[in-house]
Parts: sequence; structure tokens; C-alpha cells
Amino acid sequence: MTPAEAQKRIAELRAEVSRHDERYYRQAKPEISDFEYDALKKELADLEGQFPQFARADSPTQLVGDDRVQGFKEVAHRQKMLSLDNTYNEEEVRAFHTRLVKLLGRDDLRYTVEPKIDGLAVSLTYEQGRFVRAVTRGKGDKGDDVTANVLTIASIPRELKGGAQAKVPDIVEIRGEIYLTAAEFERINAERAAAGEELFANPRNTAAGTIKQLDSTEVAKRKLSIVLYSLGHCEPRVVESQADLHGRLQAWGLPGVERIWHAQGIDEAWAAINALDQLRRSFAYGTDGAVVKLNDMALQREVGSTDKAPRWAIAYKYKPDTARTRLKAITIQVGKTGILSPVAELEPVFLAGSTIARATLHNEEEIRRKDIRVGDLVEIEKAGEVIPAVLKSFPEERPAGAPEFDLPAAVGHKCPVCGGKIAKLEVADEEAQGVAWKCQNYDCSAQRAGRLGFFCSRRALAIDGVGGVVAAKLVELGHVQDPPDLYEVALETLATLNLGTAEEPRVFGEKNATKVVAAREAARALPLEKWLYALSVPDVGESTARELGRRHRSFAELTDSKLLQAVLRRDALELERERDGPASKKNPPKDEVDKERRKARRVEIDAELTALNGGILAGIPSDIGPAVAASTVDFFTSEPGRRLLGKLAKLGIDPQGTVVTAGRFTGKTFVLTGTLPTLKREEAEQKILAAGGKVSGSVSKKTAYVLAGEEAGSKLEKAKELGVAIIDEAEFLKMVQG
Repeated sequence: MTPAEAQKRIAELRAEVSRHDERYYRQAKPEISDFEYDALKKELADLEGQFPQFARADSPTQLVGDDRVQGFKEVAHRQKMLSLDNTYNEEEVRAFHTRLVKLLGRDDLRYTVEPKIDGLAVSLTYEQGRFVRAVTRGKGDKGDDVTANVLTIASIPRELKGGAQAKVPDIVEIRGEIYLTAAEFERINAERAAAGEELFANPRNTAAGTIKQLDSTEVAKRKLSIVLYSLGHCEPRVVESQADLHGRLQAWGLPGVERIWHAQGIDEAWAAINALDQLRRSFAYGTDGAVVKLNDMALQREVGSTDKAPRWAIAYKYKPDTARTRLKAITIQVGKTGILSPVAELEPVFLAGSTIARATLHNEEEIRRKDIRVGDLVEIEKAGEVIPAVLKSFPEERPAGAPEFDLPAAVGHKCPVCGGKIAKLEVADEEAQGVAWKCQNYDCSAQRAGRLGFFCSRRALAIDGVGGVVAAKLVELGHVQDPPDLYEVALETLATLNLGTAEEPRVFGEKNATKVVAAREAARALPLEKWLYALSVPDVGESTARELGRRHRSFAELTDSKLLQAVLRRDALELERERDGPASKKNPPKDEVDKERRKARRVEIDAELTALNGGILAGIPSDIGPAVAASTVDFFTSEPGRRLLGKLAKLGIDPQGTVVTAGRFTGKTFVLTGTLPTLKREEAEQKILAAGGKVSGSVSKKTAYVLAGEEAGSKLEKAKELGVAIIDEAEFLKMVQG
């Protein structure tokens, strides 16, 4: 591989791994298995090792996955919360031992072997034995404060048990995983099925999504569980080994793993890994591997860590369960952006606790790469023991004459839902990997249903109850054309909505309908960034919507955005500068006159670029690039975009951006604690930011105000100690209104 080829492949891999990181850590919607993900990351790491000139500190290989989402305070970990290096074979486990022997200069190493829990990583902090905080891993050094949500977990003690054997430290960070039991996951999905909502895909993603909800009362409705197994900062040190830690966790009254193995040397550790594989399916939580840890914590500190993972531990990932079955057909689904996604229709087969009849095939390119054809015997797996995926086919078992799959031919060169034109995209899309086919009809009923479901999703406007089934029925019956039309659907219409058939009716019900009406009314108060994201503007993801919302006061300002016009102007100038430079090799000057003209023009371009970058575009993040600017401008000047804005105006919905300006809160820092009577935490934050203030997650002498609600915790006590002004919601709203 040449350096140029390597550089291109490295860029492709970084983009792909980053996209999968976003889907796994922030969206809790992975689309590939851990094995496939790790293979991509390993290929990237190998290329960066072979071509160090292309290595970068911000490469996904050098970073801990970031699970932070908007709406939560960021809190710094006292000790970084790292991830683990993964391995899939015995040789790499033994190589881990060899590295430690070399680093420590001794081979009498003892290990513990523990289950690798498939949940959401979290760190609990206890001070003087009292529980004060729960923080997600985030990006390793900082995470999201999810204390209110974690307090809904019944097995977490508010105070650690003391006594001679317990030795409770003054300050301790205890790490573990939040998970859902299989029984609770089934209960939640049964309720969703009864309400006509889309079913959750798996317990891990459901637990991760639940703990990131902004309303802890909703979190409490799902009975989350937790298991703890690791130590962060501890002052003073009261634990000397990994084995000792598990004993202390039990003594403190904390839930730990069912079993750990103690191993002298790597042979015993490998035997323990295999023993765990035979037992793990009986545990309450999902496990996808075993973690081998150096037992002695003094030795752990001696070998240290990289920026991403400890050198004293490694995770061995078990091979996912697989099964073989026949591929009966390949059907096509159409998503909210019009992407045509092939789905494998299978002879039902039992795998990893459930019967599988359908599996993802990603896209046409993937099908051809794996040479998968209708009628083939195929091997499937639950990717990460969760998502059914087709691994490979067995051509030797193929029926004679089975043709290669041709997506456009399979759908008659038109959208299978609306019959509209389809076109091939040569760029990545959030619903597809690599190249994809897309329906060009914005008003395709499948796209309408997809957009409505997304509009109501938790990460958008959080109108619970309008999942895929309900959204599809509302579109099918003509009640909704565009997402804002949901506001025109009467309570009675929603309550009597039949989600079943005439023969077997399944009515949505008044209780569910009432919840939808209340939620849609509450969504009116959400900021511009949420509405912009919810409307599925092309190329505008969650972080981009947030940046646009912070720089525009309304949709009206956004549709005639001077900022976006400046981004497009800068892009045009940079292209002209590159294309027509006086020394351009691709487009050389015709003569000396042309060369001098180009020099003069370059001076003009440089001056204009300097003015743009130092003026309106100063501090603009990379999220707002030319592709986003063009998509946003084009969308809101298109017929569908104008139609959406017209409907919002008719409904009286005019969401406001959180433009930070000099205001009554300029220079003042607020800390929020507890539950406010009427305002959601996010709404209060938006009001503070809009008035020029700042929001912090911790109280200090520099804090101007602590906004306190019910069940305010340690932040309120800290404010009293420091003499910081404490205000309630009523006083805060008076301040906002001036």
C-alpha cells in the first residue's frame, strides 16, 4: 500500500469508526457487531502504526468513546475512567501476560477473571460514606451527571456500611455497569407493544437510553439494575488488590458480580475464561466477554495506563453465537431520509434465546461483497449478541441459477412504497453504510412515517407514544402529512386509533392519547435546536442543530441566515483560490497578463477571506461547513421546507434559539440542583444561556446563584457553606423577566 492509498484508507476508517461511535455511545443504536467494529478499529490502528506520518491525537484509536448528550451537567472524574483493550483469541491473552512480565520483571503474576457486563459504564462517588454523585464515563476525563436517574436504582445504598471490616474511605469512586434484566426488558417491550409503540432492540441499548432521559420519574418506571466491579479515586487507599475490592464491595453493601476467579499465572486465567463462558448465560446481566485484571493494585499503578486503556487489564470477547438457515427473500425497507435498506427474510431459527426470522443486510454493496443470494444457506449471528446480521453465505449449498442481487431491479427501478424515482448516492448517510439507493420523493409515505416517528423520538421532541407503528398508522389514514400535523390530530382521533385490523382491533386508547397531547404541548417550549433536529433537515445532526440554534434566534432568521451565506461564500472563495491560483498546475495561466490578473484576484480573495474569518465566521465550529450550509439553505427554500415553516406559523410555534448575548446574566454562573416545580432543567439552562449567563455542574466561590428545587442534594449544602445566593424557580423567573 502506497502512502497516498494509506492516507485515503485511514481517512475512510476514521470517518466510519467515528460514525459507529456516535451510534453506539450517544444514540445507543449500534448497527454492527462488536467484532466488526473492533476489526475496523484494528485496521485503522495498524495503518497508523505503519504510516506514523498520518497518526493524529484525535484519531478514534487514541480516544475513549464519548457517551455525553445534551441536557446533563458535565462533571470531571477524580480519576480518569478508561475503556479496555479487546482481544478475541488466546494468543493475544497470552501476549498480554508476556507484556506484563516484561514490564514488571517477574513472572509470578496473579490475576482475577471477571464477567464483562454488557451495560452502560457509570461511576458512583461516595463522600464520608454518603452517596453524592453518579457520572457516566463520557469521554474519560468528564462525563454526564446522572445522579437523579441513578437514585431510582433500588440496590444502590445511600450510605455505605461501615465497621471494622469495611473501612469506608473519605472519598471513593466506584465503577460499574447499569443494565436491565431480561425479565424487565420483556416487560417494557410488552407494554410498548400494547401501546402500539416500536419495540426496543435489546436490553443494553434500552438501559443506556433510559439513564440518559431528562425526567427521572420516567426512568423510575423502568427498573434498572447495577453491578459494581472496579475502583477509581480512593482516599485514603483502603483496598490493595482486585480480590480485596470485591470483598469490600460486599461489606459496603454494594451489588457486585456473581463470581470472580483467582488465577496464578496465565494458564489458570485462560482456564477461568473458558469456565466463565459455560456459566455466563445464567447471570442476571448480559455478558459478552471476560476481563482479566492484574490482582495487585500496587502493580497496577506500576504498569500504569495509556490515554485510552489500563495496561494491567484486558477484555477477552467471546465469539457471538451463530446459526445457519436459509435466506427465503430479500425485502426492502424505506427510512425517513428515503434510504432503501435490504432486509434478509429467513427460515426461522432459534439463536441466543430468541427465534430469528429477519436480519440486516446493510446495503447492496455489502450483499455483493459477501456474495449473498436468495436461496442461499447463510450464517447469522446476533451482533454483540443483540442485532441479527448475516455473516456469510455458502455458495456450495446454493440452488442452481440463483442470480446476484440487484437492488434497483428488485424494486423495478422505483421506490417500493410510493413508486417514485430512486437514485444512487455515492456518499455515506446516517441510515446506510457507504453507497446507497434513495427514494427521491420527499412525500413518500414511508419517509413521512419515519420523519414523524423521529420527530417524536426522545432525542428530538420527546413526544412519547408515537413510535413506528403509531406514526405509520397516522400517515396511512391521512391524519399526518408533515410532522407538525400531529398537533392538528384531535384527542378523540388519537384515542380511537386502531393499530390492529378490522378483525382484530387494537385501539390506542384514551390514556395513551392523553399522554401524547400533553407531550406535544410541552414540546412547544423546546428551543430552536431541538425543533431543527426534529424536522430532519438533511445533513443536520444533533450537534449541528445545537450549533445552529446557538447562532440564530428563530426559523425566520435561519432561513435568511447571513452566517450560512458567509459559509457558502467562504467555500466558493477557497475553491476559486485553489482552482485559479497564479501557480495552479491543474489550470495554469494562459499568459503573463492572465498570471498578473490572477495575482491581483488572489489578493482580493485573501482580503475577503480574512474579513470573513475574523468577522461573522469567527469561532464557527467545523459542524457548520459548506455541506450543512447548502443543505439548510436549500431545504428551507424548497417547497417541503416552506410548507413545514408555514404549518409551524399557523400553529403558533416559534421556537427560539439560545443565542448568547450580553444580558442580565452576563458574567454570572448558575448551578442547578433538585427538581423544579414547572421548568425542566434544560428549559432553565436555555433561559440562563440566552441571557448571557453560564451553567456549571459544581458550586464554588465563583458561583453567583444556586437554583434549587425539591430534593436538592449536596450542591445546596455546599452553597450554604460558601454563602452563595440560593434562589427558587419563582425568584429565577422574576430575574429572567427583569
